Amino acid sequence: MNKNSGDSSLFGGVMKFKALLAMVILAGLALGACSSSGTTTSASTATTVSGSCTGVPGKSHARVVVEVDSSKIVERCVGFSGSSIPATKLLTESKIEIGTQTYSSLGLALCQVDNVPAHYSKCFSSTGNYWATFLSTDGHTWTSPSVGISSISVPAGGSLGLRYDPQTGTPAAPVGPTPAA
Repeated sequence: MNKNSGDSSLFGGVMKFKALLAMVILAGLALGACSSSGTTTSASTATTVSGSCTGVPGKSHARVVVEVDSSKIVERCVGFSGSSIPATKLLTESKIEIGTQTYSSLGLALCQVDNVPAHYSKCFSSTGNYWATFLSTDGHTWTSPSVGISSISVPAGGSLGLRYDPQTGTPAAPVGPTPAA
């Protein structure tokens, strides 16, 4: 047995372990440094979005609920200091990935949320799905704003709902909002 090859194999294994450990530590630090908390819900538990704003810093809180389909629901709680927060800032602070386009009649529109769809050239087309936007000012009822995301302000305790929905028909609201206390 060649002593050097055994040492090399052992050294390689130790280095891989150290690299993996470093990635786990960095991922934990990155998650801990975020100003938002969130959950991803699978289809088996997607009937309600659970989670709380407990531990999220800020005098006030608002939620983002993203429903790609019944099998993927993402919720985030964001803390802030005022009585409301612009929806664009809420999305930025939530760390949910978004892609937008500006329309003269609508303002800023959401084209991509949480990497869905994977690629787009236009937010709205005659076929396919789009990101329907909903607002809950009371934490219990969704309404559908007639303005783009850049014109929406979410009050303390409110929620911003996004649902990937077909272009035809009335958009269905995401799962019920929960007051962001």
